[in-house]
Amino acid sequence: MPSAPQIWWLSSDIVHFTNLLTYLLTLFAGCPTGVTITPSTGTFEVGDVLTCRADGYDPTYTWTGTAANGVTVSHTGSSYTLLAQGVFDLTCTATVNQLTSCNGTASVGGNAVGDEIGKY
Repeated sequence: MPSAPQIWWLSSDIVHFTNLLTYLLTLFAGCPTGVTITPSTGTFEVGDVLTCRADGYDPTYTWTGTAANGVTVSHTGSSYTLLAQGVFDLTCTATVNQLTSCNGTASVGGNAVGDEIGKY
């Protein structure tokens, strides 16, 4: 039967193994890295299409935040169109669901100028 110090050593090995396994799953499961939104700076106009991209194996994209008209955004897809003028703050989350679920995020904010889409 192992003595107490040997059990502690085993516990330490389990922690190191778990950390290594998490690292390998992140590396080889294609977890999203390098999440980017374009355009991310400059002058934004109503009608601009923001595009989210990420490295990783077949990520899905979700947009959250606040649109320029104050509406809470919850949109699925790699692109999001600015529909109203005013200040907006959006986050794109890229998620990969393979051996494990993992994600990465990027954010963009600014002031969209121009006529609102749908107004005449």
